Amino acid sequence: MKSILKRALNALLIVTLVFSVTGCWDRVEINDRIFVLALGIDKFEPGQDGQDEEGDEGPEGVQQPGASPRNRIVVSIVFPNVGLLKGEGAIVPEEPKAAVSTVGPTIFEAMRQFNTRLLGNIFLGHIKAILVGEELVSDEKLFLEVLDELERDHEIARDVDLMVVKGSAKDALFIKPLVEPIIGNYIEQIVEQRRTGRFHSKDLGQIATSIREVGGAPIPRMLVGENELKIAGTGIVKDYKLRGWLGEIETRAAQWVDNTAGEDVISVDISGILVPFELTELKRRMKVWRDEFGDIHLDIKLEAEGNIEGHILEVHRDVMEQSFIREVEAAVNRDMVAQCRAVMNKMQHVFGVDIWDIGDYIRKFHPDIWDDVKDNWTEEFTRMKVHIAANAKVRRVGIIK
Repeated sequence: MKSILKRALNALLIVTLVFSVTGCWDRVEINDRIFVLALGIDKFEPGQDGQDEEGDEGPEGVQQPGASPRNRIVVSIVFPNVGLLKGEGAIVPEEPKAAVSTVGPTIFEAMRQFNTRLLGNIFLGHIKAILVGEELVSDEKLFLEVLDELERDHEIARDVDLMVVKGSAKDALFIKPLVEPIIGNYIEQIVEQRRTGRFHSKDLGQIATSIREVGGAPIPRMLVGENELKIAGTGIVKDYKLRGWLGEIETRAAQWVDNTAGEDVISVDISGILVPFELTELKRRMKVWRDEFGDIHLDIKLEAEGNIEGHILEVHRDVMEQSFIREVEAAVNRDMVAQCRAVMNKMQHVFGVDIWDIGDYIRKFHPDIWDDVKDNWTEEFTRMKVHIAANAKVRRVGIIK
């Protein structure tokens, strides 16, 4: 009798679940979604183009954003022009992408405003890149709010690429690239090809975590041309505010210290001739120690391998001479050490930001030292004595037929 009653209760429970659990209530048909591939966020300045809920009509009846307290940011999105791809009615005739912007108090209220103008539901789950304007990142309160919103949104992946635009993020999204018409794909392809060390690839999660835990972070810099984008250099953020920039060469050296550099070319001067050394392998070794006076020292050793890619043969010296190869190696060593010292000095004494997370290395491998400096690491980082050495080896000198 008990077993029959138990089976009856189980059956009743199953039937109840079938009728009460009806699936996701916010289900949206795929044809009704607008798949955003790139998102741009700028600080609003009165007089900017765009549409907002608090605007005034301009001379031709076009709504112009006004200086309302609610108009704080400009949000721009780019998405594929599906109608054109399907051969149906396109949003913009003969344009493979559509780009629109609006003004609002927060990112996601601005997203709701897009629904008053677009036929579809905004979906952020396929974003390839998020661009933030220079002025926005220079406002610590606004940038903190924006970063918090981006992190909390369940549709946006934490590994999406985040970049700071020298100028306006909207301008970057609204260009017409020569090589790849879809801006999101264009940016993704630039980031994925790592045959350069001139930008520091960082995603949303890495940047947000670094600012929270270390106090600052490097963010890839984007430059906007007439019909192309360039990702090169780095914006340095400290306490949620843009403090300055690293140039392309400084960014490359910062990645050598970080042990994250991709392939690149170092051109060294040998007897008045620039010899290109292709850097193919790089390993960084790091050691922290404390002297008898209590000062912290950081030893950085760079082990590099590469190829000589060009030389004026039989004019000055034979490229196969061991003395010539040793001279190239010594010149590469000098250049690498000088560039790393320069960027380390800038981070210690200009920005005061440990972008390499050296503090975390000390915490893991030298807990006794970390216990003494963890409460004042930012200041200790600026006082730390750094010693840098490099050991480059030429593996190939090229072949001429």
